[in-house]
Amino acid sequence: MKNLKNLLLVCCIIYLVSCTSDVTNNSKKLFNSASFIRSQTVQLKKSNSKLYKTAEYNGKKEILQLDSVNWNKELELIVACNIAEKYLNYNIDSIQQGDSSIITYTAKESKAEVRKFIVVNYKNNIKRISIERMKENTFYYSKQQIEYVPLSYFSIYAKEKIILSDTSYYLITGVIN
Repeated sequence: MKNLKNLLLVCCIIYLVSCTSDVTNNSKKLFNSASFIRSQTVQLKKSNSKLYKTAEYNGKKEILQLDSVNWNKELELIVACNIAEKYLNYNIDSIQQGDSSIITYTAKESKAEVRKFIVVNYKNNIKRISIERMKENTFYYSKQQIEYVPLSYFSIYAKEKIILSDTSYYLITGVIN
């Protein structure tokens, strides 16, 4: 009987320890794109970075070199995709290989605007962010692929369809100098 009580006590302790570690792991994996982009814009403004931007819309291409850049406006789409407040609606998967890790947030609900959010780290530095975003209703469909390489590059590829009109495609890329 005494052995049974000891076994039960050990099982309860193991259960309680495992429950607290799950909560800790989830809170460590949260990623706040809004605060990350705010820190990036501060660095970009300090370094007086320039932007070489290409925009393609349905096959028409425009190239711009911007010496004065509003970084908040250029990177606002990433801020709009912030999932930090909505983390309970996302499955979180993490892959660790040596000094690199990939954290993938996948929406649990099919109606979520941000369907997938991927953060690639190397030696605890963010090397790339990839976002899949979708909006759809009876009259409108939009799918966007957003990539951001900190302080170096960003791209937005989109496919949009409005009822009774042709599908539109656009690609915006920005190379940061």
